[in-house]
Parts: sequence; structure tokens; C-alpha cells
Amino acid sequence: MASSSKRSWSMSTLPLDLIEEIFYRTPAESLVRAKPTCKEWYALVTSKRFIYYHLDRSPKRFIRTVDTVQILDPVTRTRSDSPIPNAFQEPYEIDTLVYCDGLMLCMCGHWSTFREEERYAHLAIWNPVLRQIRWIKPSKCFTCSDYYGIGYDSKKKCRDGYKILRFSDRRYDHWDFDYDGEPEVEVYEFKTRSWRSLDDAKVDWHVDIACKGVAVRGNMYWRAQKERTYILGFDFSVERFKDVCFSPPSAYDSYLACFDGDRLSLLQQDEESREIVVWVTDKLTDVDVSFTKYFTVSRPDVPALLFCSETAHPVYFIGKHKRIIAWSEGTEGERGTFCVFFTLYEIDESGLRKQTETERDSGHCSCRSFLCGYVYVPSLVPLP
Repeated sequence: MASSSKRSWSMSTLPLDLIEEIFYRTPAESLVRAKPTCKEWYALVTSKRFIYYHLDRSPKRFIRTVDTVQILDPVTRTRSDSPIPNAFQEPYEIDTLVYCDGLMLCMCGHWSTFREEERYAHLAIWNPVLRQIRWIKPSKCFTCSDYYGIGYDSKKKCRDGYKILRFSDRRYDHWDFDYDGEPEVEVYEFKTRSWRSLDDAKVDWHVDIACKGVAVRGNMYWRAQKERTYILGFDFSVERFKDVCFSPPSAYDSYLACFDGDRLSLLQQDEESREIVVWVTDKLTDVDVSFTKYFTVSRPDVPALLFCSETAHPVYFIGKHKRIIAWSEGTEGERGTFCVFFTLYEIDESGLRKQTETERDSGHCSCRSFLCGYVYVPSLVPLP
């Protein structure tokens, strides 16, 4: 057949609904590059309906920020690295992240020393895929004793009206200085770019220092303690804290995560036996919520996810078929000469299935980051 009679083929000749289905299966990073191709593709990729449906269908990854922005794909077991944005270079290093809809709420500061001028923190909202960053101005000040959450009114059909929650826990404040009337609890609305104090909300609990908050369906959840350990929630629809349910009693190391999109999971591991117990809640929309034991792993090959008290706490999520996907930090060697390594584990009821070392670094102390990383789904959600 003559070359002139051959029919050329390209995606631009496909029906738009078929292109849309292909795009749903395409990583967000690739869709950013596809946006300028034509007006139809740009309109599709930037539409709110497409953005959130694509987000709900996208697989989980892990993110970590130390020397680079590291995004780890637990399926392909590959890691991509990109430079830390200039906005987060010295003196505003990222200390802690809170995730919601592909948006990262970044608590920034310089924590290597405890000089008085470093008692204040800085806050930013960041979408790593879109490379968008916006600094949030405080009503008074942000401090190293603050906890944060990010969410939206879950009673509305569309996910907009994002808000930030800030509350303070003074247990670890070693500085004797006046906060000059700083609100104990306040909410920031992106629409108005302003903070509102919740005067009737009082902080009478202690948040688990290893739990920086889990976002589920627009609300935030932490492990907290008063008389006993329980799950503390904040509903952005009504702007109220709520006691969700008691946490299973245990002397084990405990870690909280989102499960199945609308529930919580709690992973507990015994330091000595290394036995792992995974609990899950009912749907968080239910009136009565409680934890149920999901499965237990009692095998001799199970690794310690928290290597030692000096290493960062692990990050995990529960995959299909009762499978734990965890990213953990460990160390080797003597103090002063040791190296830090990071391992991706895949564990199920039969024990350790796979493990892959993703990084080894002999140049840095393991305590630079309190948490190993964060569960993260890249998204096209623009900054609110």
C-alpha cells in the first residue's frame, strides 16, 4: 500500500469521552504536560469534575522532603526526586506536612537549634505537581507548639471552601515568653484569606506527638489523650471538635492512617515480639464509630517498623487483600559514623512478602525528620 494512502492516527482523532477515560489512568504529572496540547484537553484537565474524579481513582504514594522532594511509588517500587522549592530553602525548612486532596499544608521553621528568634513557625500551602506555593499569614503568630489540619465542608456536593485549623499544645514549650493573646483554636478560610478564633473550643487533651493528623472526607483526625487514648476529630462543616471513639488499648507503637477512603486504620506493633495488629473503624459518617480488629501478623520474619527511638516514625497504608505497605527508616554503624537507610516493606498475614531499600545516606543524622514520610496522592487540585 502506498504511503500516501496510509491513515495517520493520533489521540486527537479519538472521541473526547475515550480520551477522558485514558486521562483518568494517566498520572497527574503527565497530565500537567498534556494541558497545553489543545483547548479541548486543557478544558478537560482543568475542569473540577475531572480533577476530583481523577484524584479519587489515583493510587497512593509516599512523599518525603529532606534534601530533595522524594515521591515513592509502592507498586513500581521506584522513587522520583526533584529539588526542594526555593521557597522552602533556608531559613524556612519544611518541618511537618499535613495532606488533603493532593495539597500539602507545610509547617516550616528551623529546628536545629533553640534560639529565641526561632520559636516562631511559618505556614504554607503547596501542590507539588502544579509547583504552586502560597504562604499563609497568621492572625498573630505560628509557633512550634501548634497542630494543624486542612479540610472542607463535607456536606457540600463539591469539594471547595478549603479551611485550615490551628490549635496549640504547650506541653513541649520550653520558652518563657508571652503569646500576647494568641487564640488557642482558630480557623482560616481561603475564600476570605482570614482567621477566625473559635472562642468556645478549648484544648483539654494531648495529641500523640507521632500523629500529625489524618484527613478523611474533608475532616481531620488525631490520636489524643485525656483520661485514656481516643480518636479526636474536627468537623470542618460545623467547625467543632468531636470525640470519635476510643483507641484500642495497647502498649504497642501505634500509627494512624486513612482506610478505604472513608474510615481509619490503626497499626500497632509490639517492640519485643514485633507482632502487628491492624484495627479499622466503621465508616466515619456513622453515628456510632468503633475499632474492629482487622488482622494480625505474628511471624518471625516481621521487621520492626520503628527501628529504634532515635529514628523517624514509619508511614503506612493498608492495601488490598489485607496488605500493609510501609516505608520505614533504620540505621547502621556506630554513633557518628552510622548511615541511615530507608526500606519499603510489603507485609500481609503470612509475614514479610517484599522489602526494598530505597535510599542509603551516610552523611546525615536520622533525627532530622520526626516522621519518615507521608501518604500522598499527586493531584491537579489548584491552590484554594
